[in-house]
Amino acid sequence: MLKELAQEIAKSISEIIGYHLLITDEFGIIIGCSDDINRLETLHRASLEVIKSGKPKFHDLQEAQRLEVKPGYTAPIQLANKVVGTVAIGGEPEDVGKFISIVKKQVEILLRQEIILKSSLLRERALQNLIQEISVFDPDTKDEGLLIIRGQELGYNLTRPYIAIVIDLYQFSNITQEIYQHSSIEDSPEMMIQLMKIRVDNTIKNAFNSTEDISTSIANDKFVVLHAINQRQSENEIIAQVKKKCFELEINLQKLDTRATMGIGSVSGNISQLRNSYREAWRALTIGKRNNRLPMIFSINDLYLEELLSSVNKNISQKFVVNVLYSLQKQSDWDELSRTICVWCESGFSPINTSKNLDIHKNTLFYRLTKIEQISGFNLRNFRESITLYFAVKVQILNNDLSKKMKQV
Repeated sequence: MLKELAQEIAKSISEIIGYHLLITDEFGIIIGCSDDINRLETLHRASLEVIKSGKPKFHDLQEAQRLEVKPGYTAPIQLANKVVGTVAIGGEPEDVGKFISIVKKQVEILLRQEIILKSSLLRERALQNLIQEISVFDPDTKDEGLLIIRGQELGYNLTRPYIAIVIDLYQFSNITQEIYQHSSIEDSPEMMIQLMKIRVDNTIKNAFNSTEDISTSIANDKFVVLHAINQRQSENEIIAQVKKKCFELEINLQKLDTRATMGIGSVSGNISQLRNSYREAWRALTIGKRNNRLPMIFSINDLYLEELLSSVNKNISQKFVVNVLYSLQKQSDWDELSRTICVWCESGFSPINTSKNLDIHKNTLFYRLTKIEQISGFNLRNFRESITLYFAVKVQILNNDLSKKMKQV
């Protein structure tokens, strides 16, 4: 029995039925009392017989005086076929008798809900701790067997193949701010935010609903899924399947007026690889967001080039960008030109595909390509020179994003 809950239940139910009510623990000690808080932590003698028999009983005035309690009905509170306490209503039998069964059931329901909620919160914390331990796992200093056992205690087999997916709610701070601004006096913005998070969490769990899938939140706006995968599929098939699930999840999140960016790691076969998959998922998300303005889904398998470029020495990369892009960056339409360079290379140097992917006329494309060539001195029909421009633009995007983050810090 939870003492803080018992007092709240006693007061709220007493207000509804109009009679004084108290609740005891399994030893007959009062832990909730609607009319006199001085009775808390004292023995309610009338409850002892009820606890022992497991049956409700009315104590009349004479018996109540003998037991040093008030006349009324006392009934056992039972959870999982075990008496865990009692509930007592003070009053005459004809007045309170009609309430005792209803009150007993209501108290039991409230206690079950509280136990389920607390159990759920404890499990969520255990999952968060498990994810944290996986993310920092070092096979040279830590025992993999202990982590496997911890997973088994929660019902998961960490020796099977998994792939990590991380989910970052898009502009979550703006969403919460809007909730605070538009909440009425009767509404609790904190409650509304929690309900939104629960809906998001349920939507994620519905998308990744295998009994072996591990899903939990690690912050208000960030969630992690360790998705159990089929060993018989190739990595490309697995990634394609996971992307499909992520796109379906994004559609369902939009129905909740929420959007998200998602990062996908590589396939893992053991805990060390799972740690790498988790870290790769975050890197994919970070790198992908640098290169795209809209919330999207990013797989590390599609971003190895960007990951490689981001690891280049900062001084060397800055010198490379200046040497290649200095003249182009001074142009007022640099954003258009840089995007044109990227799409030109990513479209296989095809004028038709490039103009289609940029959603511009072919003549506009040729004008931009000509301008880029004249200003930079690079030939966009030459593979090596085109790729040099492409790499320079990618490095410049990565460096700019890093600089912004350092300024924020």
